[in-house]
Amino acid sequence: MIMAMKLFDKMTRKDTGPALHAEPMFYYLNRSVRLECKKIRNLLEQWFKRFPSGAQADLRGRFRSKDDRSNLGAFFELYLHELLVKSGFSVEIHPSVSGKATRPDYRVLKNGEPLFYLEATLAALSDVETSARARENQVYDVLNRMNSPNFFIGLRVRGSPNTPPQGAKIRRFLEYRLARLDPEEIDKQYKEGGFEALPHWDWEHDGWQITFFPILKKPEARGKLGVRPIGFQMQDVCKLTLHVGIRESIRDKASKYGKLDLPYIVAINATSKFRADEIDIGNALFGVEKVTLVFRGGNLIKQIPSRKPNGVWYGSNGPQNRKVSAALIAVNLSPWSIAKVTPILWHNPWTNSSLDPDTWPLPQLVLDSVNNRLVERNGKKGWQLLKLS
Repeated sequence: MIMAMKLFDKMTRKDTGPALHAEPMFYYLNRSVRLECKKIRNLLEQWFKRFPSGAQADLRGRFRSKDDRSNLGAFFELYLHELLVKSGFSVEIHPSVSGKATRPDYRVLKNGEPLFYLEATLAALSDVETSARARENQVYDVLNRMNSPNFFIGLRVRGSPNTPPQGAKIRRFLEYRLARLDPEEIDKQYKEGGFEALPHWDWEHDGWQITFFPILKKPEARGKLGVRPIGFQMQDVCKLTLHVGIRESIRDKASKYGKLDLPYIVAINATSKFRADEIDIGNALFGVEKVTLVFRGGNLIKQIPSRKPNGVWYGSNGPQNRKVSAALIAVNLSPWSIAKVTPILWHNPWTNSSLDPDTWPLPQLVLDSVNNRLVERNGKKGWQLLKLS
């Protein structure tokens, strides 16, 4: 008897603790006995059971990866397959296309009629950013094993480490200083001057600067074991370029399969600790917003809004990447946000092969040719189509 393939291990789970900072997402979801993790595992196993058997091994291998980007990429493909099936479509995995050795992820059909191709990708951290984040997270896990009975620790972080920091050395550095603080004196300082009046300790390592400061625990919480000491973390001011990842993800897939016989949708899961919004997506597709100021005699007389010609669909020579019919964009979709995030379909106004909006059941932005702009068209939410609460 052949056993059905499973995403998660069959095992006795007892771990009720939180995820570690440096722990791969799959590892935590696989080991935790918490109810929310159990619900996610059960749901994803149901989806995986409906995924075509010939493609299960590949998806399972990527889903179980310690690289969160591989895990999220496999999850996104599984999510899209289930969303399409629950929307009344049928899905072919990796269909062949004329003249190309590479194959798109899905060909989507309705009542046996092919409607469009769909390719899934991530707008995620680069290899350099991922490595720096991993180095930071390893330090945070070391600090969370620190003995700090009276204080939490606040962090103000600037930059990222280019090489692995010595987490144990930072931990000893903090334990030494925390042990010499008087809780009553710290309480007095905070009441008189807030966070800025508290002791601050700076640590630097190869492009990474952290300022630590103590946060007094409530009397009833002092001395308790098993409480992680990192209280909260503040990032330094930085310039956000969330549109760049979205733009490059679409550009990378735009001409991958040449001229296709059906409309072509690129699906992007934009993952970031900062949440991309409609402005970021618009900047990625059509060019970054700008305003031209017109002065006369030193007085501002006019402000002219426009866009830079650096969008994936509109560049310095006008419309481009016209083989892409639309972009299906989800923001920070993960196993924990399945019932909260709904992907939005953005139609390309200049595409060579448009998708009929009536075929798509979820929310979308379609061209209003009269006013020459995209307008919102309502549809069902993702959780409704997936039959979730």
